[in-house]
Amino acid sequence: MNIFHKITLTNLKKNKTRTIVTIIGIILSTAMFTAVTSSISSLHAFMKEYTIDTEGCWQGAAFHVTPSEAKDFLSHDEIESSVSLKYIGYANLKDPANQYKPYLYICGVTDDITSLLPVHITKGRMPENDSELLLPEHLTYDGGIAYSLNDEITLDVGERVDEDGSILDNNTSLLGNKSEKTKDGKVIPLESITNTESKTYQVVGFYSRPSFESFQAPGYTALTLSSARTSYQDIYFCLHNSKDVSSFLEQNAPYSYTMNYDLLRLDGASMEDSLNRTVTSLAVILIAIIVLGSISLIYNAFSISISERTRQFGLLSSLGATRHQMIHSILFEAAFLCLIGIPLGIFFGLVGIGITFYFTGDTLAMLYRSETTLHLTLQPSVAGIVIAVTLAFITVLISAYLPARKSMKLSALEAIRQTSDINIRSKKVHTFPLTEKLFGFEGMLAAKNYKRSRSKYRATVISLFLSIVLFISASSFCAYLTRSAGSIYNGNGYELSCTIYSENNYDPDTLLTKIRALDGVDKASYGASFAACFTVAKEDCSKEFESFYSDYEQAYYSNTLLADDSCELTTLIYFVEDHLFEDYLKEIGENPSDYQNSDHPTGVLIDRLHVFNDKYYDINIFANPSSQDIVLSALDEDVKNTCTVTAGAFSDTIPFGVSAPSDNAKFIFPYSCKDALWQALSQNPDSSLENSYYIKTDNHKQVQTDLNTLFDNENISADIYDYMDSIENERAMITVINIFSYGFITLISLIAAANVFNTISTNIILRKREFAMLKSIGLSPKGFRKMMQFECLLYGCKGLLYGLPASIGITWLIYRAVSDGIDFGFFIPWYSFVIAIGSVFVVVAATMIYSMRKLSSENIMDALKNENL
Repeated sequence: MNIFHKITLTNLKKNKTRTIVTIIGIILSTAMFTAVTSSISSLHAFMKEYTIDTEGCWQGAAFHVTPSEAKDFLSHDEIESSVSLKYIGYANLKDPANQYKPYLYICGVTDDITSLLPVHITKGRMPENDSELLLPEHLTYDGGIAYSLNDEITLDVGERVDEDGSILDNNTSLLGNKSEKTKDGKVIPLESITNTESKTYQVVGFYSRPSFESFQAPGYTALTLSSARTSYQDIYFCLHNSKDVSSFLEQNAPYSYTMNYDLLRLDGASMEDSLNRTVTSLAVILIAIIVLGSISLIYNAFSISISERTRQFGLLSSLGATRHQMIHSILFEAAFLCLIGIPLGIFFGLVGIGITFYFTGDTLAMLYRSETTLHLTLQPSVAGIVIAVTLAFITVLISAYLPARKSMKLSALEAIRQTSDINIRSKKVHTFPLTEKLFGFEGMLAAKNYKRSRSKYRATVISLFLSIVLFISASSFCAYLTRSAGSIYNGNGYELSCTIYSENNYDPDTLLTKIRALDGVDKASYGASFAACFTVAKEDCSKEFESFYSDYEQAYYSNTLLADDSCELTTLIYFVEDHLFEDYLKEIGENPSDYQNSDHPTGVLIDRLHVFNDKYYDINIFANPSSQDIVLSALDEDVKNTCTVTAGAFSDTIPFGVSAPSDNAKFIFPYSCKDALWQALSQNPDSSLENSYYIKTDNHKQVQTDLNTLFDNENISADIYDYMDSIENERAMITVINIFSYGFITLISLIAAANVFNTISTNIILRKREFAMLKSIGLSPKGFRKMMQFECLLYGCKGLLYGLPASIGITWLIYRAVSDGIDFGFFIPWYSFVIAIGSVFVVVAATMIYSMRKLSSENIMDALKNENL
């Protein structure tokens, strides 16, 4: 160890407070870097595990592939591995509870099926030959058909074909097993099972509902072992290079295809540029905020240390020390502090994020699915730790080198005399007369001190400026994340909905009374809905709507620009109970008597759309919404029925029982108008429109069980949908964001407070000689306190003057980053500004009081004799 290293260590020991604060700054910055990189690696690992667990590890899939096409497709060298679901056939189910899923869809698989597809056996085992069958669990709870292990079932298995005889697979939703269509004078079913063959299977197991069975699939997917040649198959595969999946499918898929978008996104092969841009932009801003906070704290610590040692550097330089040796001494100090602070920072960062995951891991896991068996655990990566250490070390080196480089520019004589700290220029110390009138002689003296030694005071103002910017930027970052989560998730206002099939014989009001009587039901109502179309002229469209659909209308099958530039839109027509509709009209400021003409229905149009195309948008359809007639037409192009209704009001508010805004407009009418509108627009006017019941409850599981019992007792067939999963996802997302937000804000606030404390306290201690001189010429303790109070006010106002506008600018940058993924207006979290303004004066005042108490015990003569200050 050379003499310069010994001098450096001696200075660190003499200035314990500053050394400790600097080490704390390094620990905090390293801990935050570690927490960020470890969180990213842990969340990435969890999301990938979850995606593979639920979706499988396949990258792409080609559907409805014939044997010859499969041979050509699988012959490509780019394919690393593949599995197939072979089309064996469909069998009709006897009295299924779900009328939209009347079939058992039997697929042939091979032993390696689980290598790419998620087949989670809950009971039993995989089939070992083509006479054994693995059944899906939801055949029981959704289809109402129960089998047991080792049951033998005989099925008439055949091909599912449409009216023209074309073979349909499970990716084509039910065309209609009861609806019929007239063709050439004959009545032909829209679809049917043909060429049936009787087959007997033994049930050897059950498995969870597979992700490769879409929700609109008309058949429950049963698996059997089969290597036989079939007419069609679906091929799931992985490529050696996942980034080539999209182009490979476009060039080689014979029919329809899809990709495992979630997995590809996690592997960095996603085509969703807007999402990647948003995540990258936010990550860069987050890292930048941490780096800025760390540099501001550590830089000021080293700046003050070097300022204090400037005289010492001058003496060493006069004795022959080189510039390189002195800079090396400062960098040695930085490396020595890193040796202590960085390992502790990594430890506390891992412990902190580990504890956070321990208490929030299940909540985070619930964001994906409440019943998942996976848990979020701390999984730090070596690369993440290396990045955190590198960032922390570079931050400290930059913080040490910048003030050292500036100090080394001084000559030995200037450093010994320390004349560069005070540069008095002509008229620069002039103060306004109002300053002395308002704050007295002491205030004028404080203002002159500030102008006389700007470099010392500038460090304090910059410290406050950065602290304000850091706190408000962190708050804005978290506020925009919370707003983003709220924009993505739209609540319906109810937890359960029940659709009652039209063939049931029941009284809607009587059934509603029985539902309301169930324990745990807080609110319930019934209504109905169906889809129709209407056209909006170009001149009536809002600019935001016109701009959006001129660019993106092709992505939305339900909205189409016509030849005359008018826009044909799909609207969902809702009918709510008459008394609820009347209450709703009063809520939005409408007169219910204007909506009581059943011969000419008048309703409320919700023209606010919440749509996603590359990012989320909230847009209104009409430029100047006002009461007007609208011509509704049937959704089916073959049906020419139309009906004129009146949009009596336009609103963004929805009543209870209407779903949240989506990519379709919503027309709301009283329930008493249901039959008239349905008969006017339906392709089958003699049929009845199904009713739905909407239920608000805090105990959705128990109420769902009670509803099933009620419907069984009443002999009513119904579908029950639990929205609570998505609601719990939203709540979990907000909770997680708040946990990380408040943790992040707390750490940034600690860095900012430590920065201000370190800068102000050290500056005041370095001014001991100045204060002793003022006291020696008669400045009273009261006058001294008054002067320091004015300095405190001056520091705070200067810091706020520069910090608040800069914070608004950074908030705008954060908004721009988030707006790449979600379209909403710019806003400023004013609460953070109020907290920042109050905190600035509190922290400055507290630091002043602490420092002045330390000075109060100093002897004036000893302070005047000390030339090192």
